[in-house]
Amino acid sequence: MLMRRNLASATLLLLLTSSTLMALDGHDARQLHALIVADTADRNVGAMVDIDGKNFYNLLTDEIPANRRGRVGVLKGNRVTKNELFQAIDQMPVQPNDSVFLYFTGHGAFVQDQGQVLKMTDGEIVLRKTILDHLKGKGARLTVLITDACSNIITSKLKLYASMAEGIDHDVCRYLFFRHTGVVDLHAAAPGEEAIALKDIGSIFTHSLIAVLQQPNSAFQQTPITWREVAGQVTDRTKERFRMEYESSRDFQLLFPGQTTQTVKAAGLGEPIPVPIPKAQWRLGIRMVDAGGQGVRITEVFPHSQAEWAGIQVGEILFRVETGRVDPQVTHIRTTADIG
Repeated sequence: MLMRRNLASATLLLLLTSSTLMALDGHDARQLHALIVADTADRNVGAMVDIDGKNFYNLLTDEIPANRRGRVGVLKGNRVTKNELFQAIDQMPVQPNDSVFLYFTGHGAFVQDQGQVLKMTDGEIVLRKTILDHLKGKGARLTVLITDACSNIITSKLKLYASMAEGIDHDVCRYLFFRHTGVVDLHAAAPGEEAIALKDIGSIFTHSLIAVLQQPNSAFQQTPITWREVAGQVTDRTKERFRMEYESSRDFQLLFPGQTTQTVKAAGLGEPIPVPIPKAQWRLGIRMVDAGGQGVRITEVFPHSQAEWAGIQVGEILFRVETGRVDPQVTHIRTTADIG
């Protein structure tokens, strides 16, 4: 966490962690526009998908700096209709250098000869591919579609049955949403499987995905962090959680007869843009001068640096740094010599 004062001496707090303090050269996307769609009106699964939607909204607002967030919209309750969904996508002010992300949690199925479908609150069925095509039509640099719904195989998309169990050191989001191009296309379950939700955590796919996205950089094998690596971890976590529930609960086995796992389906994982590994352990990407022994005044913020990413402004005074989310280490900044 950086603590800094502006020219009026007001104290501002900015949450950053040790990896966030490294300047990463490269060209980030300008902004991330997101739409969270949760069928909270469903009487069977509404409470559980509400957990999913809130958790994802909190993740985005916690991990993406305000100056890098574009429109973050939420559709829930009776507003989850085909018309409102496509209208919300159309209203996203996406520019060519932006990223766009849509997350859906609710009911779905896999229709023979047509593919995955998602069920709206009013009962209308929408092909997942149609939603993806609509998203891609925004012309963003990166398009991300993640859906958490069942993939039971049915022969007609008019027969959609609900069946769910009742019962930064952190640059991960920056790498994934701002330093990839192409299309990321993830779904919670393979054809023939149900996407399982539990009363305490919501959907196990979404719970696993958010847990991976909240990890520190050290949980990943290499830099840059990629959607491919994330998908692998989410797949493993989802399978493991299913196995734990299956082996510990006879009721769980009775609820999902014939299903012995839940397999995340990845149809696209985007492409990371080249980002050099930082040579300096700690470099914010700023120029600074002493501020009379009371910190350092920011005189320049370098383009594409971690400082620009975090929204640091020229004229602010940096006087304290906290690194790490667990047992944070505090460094008091008096002069430029303390930056090193």
